[in-house]
Amino acid sequence: MKKKILSPMLCLIAAIVWGFAFSFQEIASNNVEQIDAFFFGGIRFAVGAVSLIPVILIFEKEKGMTRDEKKIKMKSTFIYGVITGVVLFAASALQQFGIQITQASGKAGFITGMYLIFVPIAGFVLFRQRVSPVVWGAAIIALCGLYFLCMGGEGFAVSWGDILLLFCSLCFTAHIIVIDKFISKVSALKYSVVQFFTVAILNILTGLIFGHVTWDGIVATIIPILYCGIGSTGVAYTCQILGQKLTPPTVAALLFSTESLFSVIAECIFKQKLPTGTMLLGCSLMFVGIILSQLPLEFKRVNGRLHIGFAKSEDSIK
Repeated sequence: MKKKILSPMLCLIAAIVWGFAFSFQEIASNNVEQIDAFFFGGIRFAVGAVSLIPVILIFEKEKGMTRDEKKIKMKSTFIYGVITGVVLFAASALQQFGIQITQASGKAGFITGMYLIFVPIAGFVLFRQRVSPVVWGAAIIALCGLYFLCMGGEGFAVSWGDILLLFCSLCFTAHIIVIDKFISKVSALKYSVVQFFTVAILNILTGLIFGHVTWDGIVATIIPILYCGIGSTGVAYTCQILGQKLTPPTVAALLFSTESLFSVIAECIFKQKLPTGTMLLGCSLMFVGIILSQLPLEFKRVNGRLHIGFAKSEDSIK
């Protein structure tokens, strides 16, 4: 029971850290002439990977396994970590370029948060996974909240940055689904490190071909690098992996999507602006969506009539 409570909490912690990372990524994008998105991503993910090594040495012990079992699990961890890292590389690079073009962390948060809807759709289309009507309704309510929160009721003009962020959202959808499929077969923290090093290597190799970096650029973005490296990468993505162990992917996506809420809070803090009534409405709708997704509701037909009630067992909770 404690793990079922802890897992969603870890997902929420990840969302909080990611939400504040939007502002730090926007700060980094202001120095694009000295450090481009590929090198920024490469350095941040390398920092994130290195920051997890002491944690693995202290906490992740493979007990009760034979030598052969350890080899098999390590092989799976490496292979699945590389695959997940490739997906994360695409998502993170598209996100950084999108923020760099739009220069609007709130708008970026909304478009990235579209995985809230993409995850249940992808689960249904690809794997025929049953999604509770309650979760569908919660996702739609929360998506409306995302719009009011991040867009402020203003018009939506599509730019190349918006298109990149939309593809970024699709990649994060794939990332959530891939982790859900692999997590039971790997050592969680080692899996994190492998995917982070994969993202770092891919970013740096791509940067050497297409990008640019200067030492002054690294110094100028050292705070965003450390926050996004240790916090957003090392801490948050590991919370995601541990949190998804006992959290259904659709509910996890709903919790992760609150990063948009926290991105707006961070924007208010860093840019010293107060939230508007529209933003508060968005917060309220997102809160309703999250609470609704966690209620143990079930649907039954009795004498031809549809009845909605609370599930009697934990297994019915979606």
